[in-house]
Amino acid sequence: MAASRRLLLTLAAATLLLGCSGSDISVADGGTASESDLTACERDRLAAALGLIDAAELSLPLEPADEPLADIARDICALDSGASGSAATPDTRVRTPAEERDAALPAALVRAPALFDPSDAPPGTDEALDELWVVCGQGSAAACNALLFESPAGSDYEAFAFSCGGRENLHCNVLLGGPGADAGLLGVEFDPASPAPGNIPELDGWWTACGEASSRACAQLVLSAPGGSAYASFGWTCGGRTRGDCALLVGNDGAPPALAGRTPHDPPPGNDEYLDQLWERCGAADATACRDLATFGPPGSDYERYALSCGWRAVRACARLFAELATAPTDQ
Repeated sequence: MAASRRLLLTLAAATLLLGCSGSDISVADGGTASESDLTACERDRLAAALGLIDAAELSLPLEPADEPLADIARDICALDSGASGSAATPDTRVRTPAEERDAALPAALVRAPALFDPSDAPPGTDEALDELWVVCGQGSAAACNALLFESPAGSDYEAFAFSCGGRENLHCNVLLGGPGADAGLLGVEFDPASPAPGNIPELDGWWTACGEASSRACAQLVLSAPGGSAYASFGWTCGGRTRGDCALLVGNDGAPPALAGRTPHDPPPGNDEYLDQLWERCGAADATACRDLATFGPPGSDYERYALSCGWRAVRACARLFAELATAPTDQ
């Protein structure tokens, strides 16, 4: 859609301008950029702004909508090699985990909380996604999750869902708290007596046990039910009781079967270098890494489940769990 295209162009331009905020740069009305009239610096800048791996992937001539980026790239490269003769100083500072996370994501997702508000009207291009948008904005983590899973890549739908309805880039199940807040798209709030959906017998059994105050059963639903489903939502809310720590509320009655045979030392899947790094940090009891892995791991993947279980330990609030483990007496 046109609005999304304009947004992405603006964000790409911002990428080009990083490190040059003190300069007054204007965009000229130039012609069509071709390979012959772009310097290596300009090509590198364009590739970064367009989200490419390197300049070799740059397709020229540019599309008319992207042509303003070429003008910005020319101005910035001219500044970098200007009268002072000093090239731009490379950023050698060690990035925090949050900065590494943001660097691995499209700029439109990183900036989403600043671009949207929960009350924003949906784009209006897809009726089903528009409905999810509205419910997500109203505070349903399940709706935000479903919208994120079903949205086209790079769309406003995706960015709105990723930011939990224009709130913050966190795992929506963590950010949007309160009993029943994740009742999902059923239009009802869960309570311990809510009947099981009746779709999957095994999960129906865990649902019943979760409703009867088994933290083990609630954790099993979180780890084994389809993401965004009523089963998963019921587990997340500890059977409609809390958005906090289920084991802390109803007592810990053991590890769920989904954790059997797994340990924090299990090697990462190896499908994504950045997620593998988060996996290893989460396994080393880094609660922030577990949170980020839960946020950015593909829904239903081992990355996500490893994070939600604090590194195959337990479905708990990881910061609290790790603090308890650090202070627990050790066997001599």
